[in-house]
Amino acid sequence: MIVIRNTLDFHIDRPTAVCIGKFDGVHIGHKKLLEHITAQKQRGMLACVFTFDPSPEELFSGKKTDCLCDRTQKETYLDELGVDIIIEFPLTFETAATEPEDFVADYLMDRLNMKYIAAGDDLSFGAGGRGNKELIEKLAIQYGFECDIIEKVRVDGEVVSSSRIRKAYELGHNEEASRMLGRTNG
Repeated sequence: MIVIRNTLDFHIDRPTAVCIGKFDGVHIGHKKLLEHITAQKQRGMLACVFTFDPSPEELFSGKKTDCLCDRTQKETYLDELGVDIIIEFPLTFETAATEPEDFVADYLMDRLNMKYIAAGDDLSFGAGGRGNKELIEKLAIQYGFECDIIEKVRVDGEVVSSSRIRKAYELGHNEEASRMLGRTNG
């Protein structure tokens, strides 16, 4: 697995299947997205996770957020799940101000050679988080890439999220947290 970090100067020649997000904990919701991009490997695409360093929440709040796993653990989980490339996009106030259309054209299309994207239905990217599922579907038609919008995974009727898993751990509900992670954390 290739990890590209601390640079905006990257270019992938082979076609890629991409998903975007923090992937904190690499929980069962993340795994559902990853299954979609790794399935594209049969079509000759590289499975690519596009994540941010620091996370948008950390950049805009100025506070370090608690994570379910550290960088090394995340990379190990993603590697085990078949990811070929991780892009740790250096998020600054300047890069965060990139218009959503420019983000897709410049970073995803030109630099990553994206041919497919799997995105959660709460996708948010680009300046002000204005990039969303409707925009990515519109841009898929414009640029000719495939796009699958994936519904959130639920456990006990509630959406699985990293914040919900952290809360479960805080309350001592380790079994519930493990079900959402798809493993015991550690």
